[in-house]
Amino acid sequence: MSSKVEGDLLAIPRILWNRKLWILPFLLLGLFAGWLALERLPHRYLASTMILVESQKVPSEYVKTTVTSSVAERLRTIEQQITNRENLERIILELDLYSEHRQIAPMEQVVGRVRRALTVKVEKGATFRVSFKGPDRIDVAQAANRIAELFIEENLKVREGQAQRTTQFLEDELEDMRYRLEEQEAKVAQYSVLHEGELPEEREANLAAIARLEAELASNRDTFESAEIRKMLMERELAPVAGGGVSSTTSVSRLDELRLQLAELRSRFTERHPDVIRLQREIAELEARPPEARPAEQTALIPQVDPKLNAEFEALGRELEGLESDRQEILTDIRRIERRLEQTSRVGQELLILTRDYDNLRDSYQSLLAKKMEARLAENLERTQQSEQFRILEQAVPPVEPYFPNPVYCLGGGLLVGLGLGVGLALLREETDQTFGDPRSLQAAFPEVAVLPSIPLIRPELDDSSHATATESKSA
Repeated sequence: MSSKVEGDLLAIPRILWNRKLWILPFLLLGLFAGWLALERLPHRYLASTMILVESQKVPSEYVKTTVTSSVAERLRTIEQQITNRENLERIILELDLYSEHRQIAPMEQVVGRVRRALTVKVEKGATFRVSFKGPDRIDVAQAANRIAELFIEENLKVREGQAQRTTQFLEDELEDMRYRLEEQEAKVAQYSVLHEGELPEEREANLAAIARLEAELASNRDTFESAEIRKMLMERELAPVAGGGVSSTTSVSRLDELRLQLAELRSRFTERHPDVIRLQREIAELEARPPEARPAEQTALIPQVDPKLNAEFEALGRELEGLESDRQEILTDIRRIERRLEQTSRVGQELLILTRDYDNLRDSYQSLLAKKMEARLAENLERTQQSEQFRILEQAVPPVEPYFPNPVYCLGGGLLVGLGLGVGLALLREETDQTFGDPRSLQAAFPEVAVLPSIPLIRPELDDSSHATATESKSA
């Protein structure tokens, strides 16, 4: 701040008022510069198309859309697709934009200019604006409407494409899951065939088979013992044929004699008879002994029998052999089924693992199948345009006034610049002026000196009457 106004802020308005003739020309000059800029600068127009985002027409509880991105994200994606070089060149040639500029500049520069002129802004609610700026009021409206149509078309393509890709992805995953499911199903079937009879669900059948075989074994044992007794009785009670004959020898063991006696006692007494119990105990003891520790066989003379009886005797022997063979087969079957039962626990664990994997794959397959059906419905929803869509709410119209240059900004800016220059020069002139225009500025410049009188300003342009009045006033 200058020394004349230092310490006195009220001096600034007074200085500016005294120097108003210095400021006024610059104000007028600034206003003229703003008007000149308003007239000379090229006019640019702005046109906007408002687009409404319509919600899905079918309730989402029935059909869920596969497009989960927000409107802002899709707008950014669509804007990048629309503003690529190919699309912008097509719009430029279609609407004949910047025809003069295209004659002196390469197409790349024109495309960049169009890209800078395009703006997309999301507003409150489910709306957004597509704006375009340019030197021609008709072209900007046409460009805004055409680009808005491209937004609607690209939105349909993006949504339908995403729905199709989702469906295709689920179909590929479903096919892969079906292959894995069939492979696992084949493993389960192959394992079941390989371990047939050892499966957990066959345990009850195996137990029933063992019970049946044990019953057959008991029946076989009873039949065998009965046939053996008949054979012994036949050996003892056969009489020699009339007319004599040659005798033969046969060997009878102690065990056979005890079995014969037991059969005779059973025919007369019950199982609780003491003799029956005693014979059973002796027979069990002899059977428990090894063959070499049993009593030696005794040799007896058997008279020559009738051939018919001999054939019957041989048939009975063959019957005993068949019964023994059946008994061995039954024992073999019982041991085989017992081995199956022993493997049932291990087989059940391994089959449980295979079955669990199969069940998991089947559940995943069913889930993917349901998702595929939902994706197919969503794809049909997009194809029939029943999903969320863009619709033009307000078309762009050719603007009446340009948005640039702005009259307020131009004239106001010119006034502010002129005022700044005028104030600056007025203060500079006041700083370089060695005179003082009033007592206050003098007192502020020399605070240690008291100002006693002051002579008022005498203007030469005052008339004589005013000068005389001033003189009389001074004389008085």
